[in-house]
Amino acid sequence: MKVRIVAAVALAAGIALGTAGCNLIQPQATTNQYDASDGVGLNVGGIQLRNLLVISDTGKAGNLLLSATNATGEDVELHIGFVSGGDLVDGHVDVPNNEKVPTSWGADKEDLIILPGIDTQPGGLLELGFEVNGETKTVMVPVLTSAQPEYEGLNPKSALKMSK
Repeated sequence: MKVRIVAAVALAAGIALGTAGCNLIQPQATTNQYDASDGVGLNVGGIQLRNLLVISDTGKAGNLLLSATNATGEDVELHIGFVSGGDLVDGHVDVPNNEKVPTSWGADKEDLIILPGIDTQPGGLLELGFEVNGETKTVMVPVLTSAQPEYEGLNPKSALKMSK
């Protein structure tokens, strides 16, 4: 009788250890942070930038798509810059204080950020610099075409027509 109890306990312990064993030695996949979209993310000067990507069918000009969450407690200017033909091209957008709801640019009928002279073919990466309150960071942003259904009509020429 004692042998059966010992065997049952050993079998139960073996099953429990066998089914949970992977969690003992493997890292949890849910702890890995990643960008869950086609774009990339960046935090700069209290602003969280998400889904940064450029839509360009020609590689000459691009429509910058992004969303920004501002948790600084005040409205700020987000400066955006890149190098084109050896010259710095820069501009800025105003990011309202909105720690709960992100502000977006570049899609639908929202404000557009057209980047002239990107000289980056679709499928490539464009280095963009972002500055907020004196803090500057750069990130490599993917350049995609409007061929995918979710980006249809967002290339610079179509987007400009749409916004008028």
